[in-house]
Amino acid sequence: MTSNTDWNPFVARDLIEEAKGILMERFDLDAAGALAVLRRMSQNTRNQVCVVAAQVINHCVPVDAVRGIEEEVLGRGLTT
Repeated sequence: MTSNTDWNPFVARDLIEEAKGILMERFDLDAAGALAVLRRMSQNTRNQVCVVAAQVINHCVPVDAVRGIEEEVLGRGLTT
């Protein structure tokens, strides 16, 4: 998958929901926290949230995606 802006919005939503579920389970986050992590990962990599979500689902998250959010995931507060 690439950072194509012509994504089907329903596919993008499903990818984001699945990735949120993975993050919620793995890091004991609520839905808002998981979405905040996806957004931060998106900002860090300059990719669309749905692209980052696909990377989370496929276990292909680049190091740049998680840089700077470790403390947030560990419970020191989520900021957007």
